[in-house]
Amino acid sequence: MLATAVQALPHGAGWAFEFKWDGVRALLDVSDRGAHLSSRAGNEVTAAYPELIAQARDAEDALLDGEIVAFVDGLPSFEALQARMHVRSKTDARRLAAQLPVTYVVFDLLRRYGVDLTPRPYSERRATLERWLADEPAWTLSPVFDDGPATETAARAHRLEGVVAKRLASPYRPGLRSQDWVKLRFERSGDFVVVGWEAPAASPDQLSSLVLGYLVEGTLVFAGKVGSGLAARTAADLQRRLTTRRDCPLPVEPPSSPGRVTRWVEPEVVVEVRFTMWTSEGRLRHPVFHRTRSDKTADEAVGDA
Repeated sequence: MLATAVQALPHGAGWAFEFKWDGVRALLDVSDRGAHLSSRAGNEVTAAYPELIAQARDAEDALLDGEIVAFVDGLPSFEALQARMHVRSKTDARRLAAQLPVTYVVFDLLRRYGVDLTPRPYSERRATLERWLADEPAWTLSPVFDDGPATETAARAHRLEGVVAKRLASPYRPGLRSQDWVKLRFERSGDFVVVGWEAPAASPDQLSSLVLGYLVEGTLVFAGKVGSGLAARTAADLQRRLTTRRDCPLPVEPPSSPGRVTRWVEPEVVVEVRFTMWTSEGRLRHPVFHRTRSDKTADEAVGDA
């Protein structure tokens, strides 16, 4: 079941609120066939997380919905999780599990002892899940709250990704996105100067994403790239406004994305970009183009300072 993005959390009774974990959604199926993990797309990812399979080995029949999370210094780190996500070698998976263990944060129970719980309301599924895991200290249960504003305040204070609200009366609808589950993702925004643009190698004159920089004490710093949110008309307008140059205006030239070619431009055009956070490498996470800032000059492109 998928959540619908909203700009504000719902008010009133009849809702439960959870933190939004910055990880990878996965179903954990425990049966007489053993324990198996599958991704949101339905792909088997069991081999990548041997510590989670070992934890579930002694559990009785259940189908769990949750998030695989890598915690670094007490906070979820999607960057750290990326080292684990595509591993298929058992040897590599065991080595990484020892170096960077992950946690399965459980938030829903879809089957127990062969009984399909998806038609039952969320409140009932959650109560059943809590009763079971009360005697299982090794499992991590996503906390749930009844106060939306307080949950949002706590999530922001702890630098989490956002908040998910679930209607207490809602059944579990696999694969569907509805207003019964909604998500508020915290966003930041900043002003960045365009230093280049990328195009598909097969269509080298078609702008598909922007290469971004921002000023730190007078020096241009690479901030990443943005393609999401760029409408065709906006991309064409930007392409007309950008002045091509031979070399990269950044002190260190970043590599082109796979299958793309890069055109460098004079750092003159400023754009506003929305994003969730900065990565540890100083790149924008989940960047989305918002608008061109014709009212600002390049020396005002200072990120989200």
